[in-house]
Amino acid sequence: MSRAFPLRAVLASAAVLTAIAPIALPAPAMANSSSHTAAAAGRHTGPDVISTRAADVYPEGVAWDPTRRAFLVGSALKGTLSVVRLDGTVTELAPSIGMVSTLGVRVDTARNRILVAYSDFWIRQRLDVGDQPPTSGVAVFALDTGKLQRRIDVAKGLSRTFANDLTFDPRGNIYVTDSVSATLQRIDLAGHVHPVVTDPRFAADIVGLNGITWHPDGYLLALRYDNGAMFRITPNAPAHRKVAEVKLSQPLVGTDGLALRPDGSMVVVTNSIGEAVGAPGGVDAVTVVDSKDGWHSADVRSREEPWPVSGPTTVAVTPYGDYVLSGEVGVVLAGETSDRITLRRVARAGTKHHATGHHSVSRHSTSNRGNNR
Repeated sequence: MSRAFPLRAVLASAAVLTAIAPIALPAPAMANSSSHTAAAAGRHTGPDVISTRAADVYPEGVAWDPTRRAFLVGSALKGTLSVVRLDGTVTELAPSIGMVSTLGVRVDTARNRILVAYSDFWIRQRLDVGDQPPTSGVAVFALDTGKLQRRIDVAKGLSRTFANDLTFDPRGNIYVTDSVSATLQRIDLAGHVHPVVTDPRFAADIVGLNGITWHPDGYLLALRYDNGAMFRITPNAPAHRKVAEVKLSQPLVGTDGLALRPDGSMVVVTNSIGEAVGAPGGVDAVTVVDSKDGWHSADVRSREEPWPVSGPTTVAVTPYGDYVLSGEVGVVLAGETSDRITLRRVARAGTKHHATGHHSVSRHSTSNRGNNR
């Protein structure tokens, strides 16, 4: 954990973050190819691969925004929120919220909200944050305008804190994982923070509990990054019944992000990014798991290993298919630089992706700031 960013990159990043200034992204170039391919029967069409470029973004989290028909991504380095369209255009939606990483992203259309987990856990290991105390929380943006509405602190003065991913239930309660804490937290609609449960199986030195999702049957499913354990968490259950470990046919070590499909199966994205900072990692892979007993146990339905694009972090379920994000987060954690962003669609049963011959959109795009709606 002693690697440092190249000096010029560090100084430039610190200046932008300290000023909390908008990122000026270069104008987009023409796409190399705009051809789309038909998806499986009954689904919309869209590109198999969206390959684009955006300087200093390094997105770790992604969500599908049905109002824009585009993806929303955070920034592990700059604390921004950006729009990535199906043609590869990248547009900043919200400027930096400070010297933090914007990580897990969720869209709550019913309440016109974009929910973003943020933390300076990685930032403070790479940059001088001055007198800023350890910082973690949830930022709430207006979905229609991208305007920051509120920041909700979940660190509560802790010396180590790492808000990493989040989800929400039908009532609008937000659930936030802290990857170095044994406590899962809930934020109600008024912005008050409440502990849901504290369990020693959640805690870790670097990256423990990470990806999380709400299941429509009234419970949460979450996975640890370092050992691949999955937990079924029922917030309103008695204390001794709140948390149960899901019996997996194989551990999903290196799990970063996950998402439930409409058919009830789950897409799980694993990677080895944590190795850059001393955390046990898995392999770059995308696994589909399902359960026949209400997620008391789960089996692997399919697995694509290795994933064709290195460093995948999470997945967004869309009308066009399930897109896995690779935003070069591992590159920046290793002290190097890149501007590549890739969203690759998961192959459905009966379809195959090949190294060549797939339809894709490629764009050298680091566009001007603005609401790309």
